[in-house]
Amino acid sequence: MSSERRREETRGLRQLFQEQWQHFINILERSGVEPSARQLDTQIDSGEVLASIETMIEGTDRRIRALGNYKKRLRETVAWMLEYIDKAVTCLPEATLIDKNSFSSNPEVNAVFVNYEDIKFIFSHSTELQKFFSEVENTSCDEVYAVLLTNKNEKNILGKIIDNDMLVSDVKQVSVNFSAHNIVAPSKDEETLRSKLKTYAFNEIITYVSAHMTQLRHEQCEGKQNLTAEESINSVCNPQVYIDKLISMLNIPNTMLVCEKTPLRLNKMGIVADEHSTETLNEFIAHEFKIGSQPARVVSLVRYLKSEMQVCDSLI
Repeated sequence: MSSERRREETRGLRQLFQEQWQHFINILERSGVEPSARQLDTQIDSGEVLASIETMIEGTDRRIRALGNYKKRLRETVAWMLEYIDKAVTCLPEATLIDKNSFSSNPEVNAVFVNYEDIKFIFSHSTELQKFFSEVENTSCDEVYAVLLTNKNEKNILGKIIDNDMLVSDVKQVSVNFSAHNIVAPSKDEETLRSKLKTYAFNEIITYVSAHMTQLRHEQCEGKQNLTAEESINSVCNPQVYIDKLISMLNIPNTMLVCEKTPLRLNKMGIVADEHSTETLNEFIAHEFKIGSQPARVVSLVRYLKSEMQVCDSLI
């Protein structure tokens, strides 16, 4: 009986892994990642992997270092995550210059910002950009490369349309707008920018995992005065259990970082247009990154001219 039970468990685990792996492949295909990213052997530099392991431990639980084999156990998992992030960032289109002309001509820029004054306000009030241009090594830079993060908000509304020269009210529509503009990773060039974005994504994953593990530790250990020996051994307060849980969370990268390409067709009021619309539309693909259970954010690589920056008294 025990032998048959073990065989059933083995088959069940094999099927579960196959289902998770296929889901991972589907995510890669939707995000535009090349098939080579599906291979288990990563091309990430071993020194980068080891440094990232230490970064992960610093951001989660330093007690893991008490386990003599922690680097060996985490090496493949961290390398796989770095490879996935690398492919996701590589799939992003080249940086877009954000200025008055692009607001008029670029569909994504026109949709993401309210108007040109909105652009100047957001970029000029960015502490990241102000700091970048104020640093001595960047004084000769005429422009900055950066990552623009935004929230894509969708809402079902009742609107009005013109149908056969007649005004029709209470028509079900979907409104899309973009908010919470945040500028990160300012850089001198696009290559450096993409490298910084990979680091940013990895650090955000660590932050998410750390918060999840802290909550789990609180549920298992905090407020319990008399844990039994078995409870202590099996809780995440035990570094061995912690690293097991950490590896299980990170082993399938798309559970931590989901990358989606979302085609959008919006009119100038931000209303989703159907395929028969004759209006002037903003048609573009929004690249969304979602970390864990957090809301997805649209990720755009942008360029901004130093001459467009306004002096903000609050940042002087």
